[in-house]
Amino acid sequence: MKAPYTLAISSFAVHGTASLKTFITFLGDKILPVPSLVLNGLTNMSLVKKFDMPFRELLQSTFELAVSRELDLILYVGYLGNAEQADIILEMIAAYRNHIKIIITDPVCGDHGRTYVPFEVITKWPDIIRISDMVFPNLTELKILTGHQPDDNDGTATYVEQFKQLFQQTQLVVTSIKPDEDTIGFEFYGDGGLSYTTKILPKNYGGSGDAFVALFILNRFYKQMSLTAALKTAADQVHYIIKNSIVNNSDSLILQFTQLSDQPK
Repeated sequence: MKAPYTLAISSFAVHGTASLKTFITFLGDKILPVPSLVLNGLTNMSLVKKFDMPFRELLQSTFELAVSRELDLILYVGYLGNAEQADIILEMIAAYRNHIKIIITDPVCGDHGRTYVPFEVITKWPDIIRISDMVFPNLTELKILTGHQPDDNDGTATYVEQFKQLFQQTQLVVTSIKPDEDTIGFEFYGDGGLSYTTKILPKNYGGSGDAFVALFILNRFYKQMSLTAALKTAADQVHYIIKNSIVNNSDSLILQFTQLSDQPK
């Protein structure tokens, strides 16, 4: 049985380490990257410029070529450049659903108690989440998706229960959960369930969430780990990546810390 390819939709930044760059690094020749937006650098850098892509044409022709090559696909949906792209993605999913084995979504729209995408994009996420198999919001995004303000503080359990009511068929992984001042991790609400934490490190890096999802896909679908083992291993690997980046005094994540077969120590 041939391994599936991962058709990954997200932004691509030339400078910095995030989004599609992490997926390309970890998934190698098994990724079909489709940029939703191209930037010369991450948005927290000065002098950043954004460049639009011929998104519909690129995505549709990528699906057409995948069909002609008889490829099975994992579809990953991440950062969207505008609201219209969500409609295009939904249209393509409907057209090529027989070739898509699983849909994994990271509804990028906010973090640290604030939003950072247009409201029009936020309103489109529920339509994509509703047909996704797994979704990976951080805690801020979970609040937004359940109709709360990004800086609300009603308790994670409240938002999770509301998410389950809204999206009954979607398995949920909430990232950036901080149960106390010393630890950070994720909570998985699906078959078996799982809470997992690692020690908080003294520096944050943009792109850590992208690395987590990319490594989960690698571990789950290419290394054939169980779902919970793939999540835990991805969390450990991201912890190692951040730690190694700090040790090397890097201003961006250092992704080439290991061969794909290696495990963090």
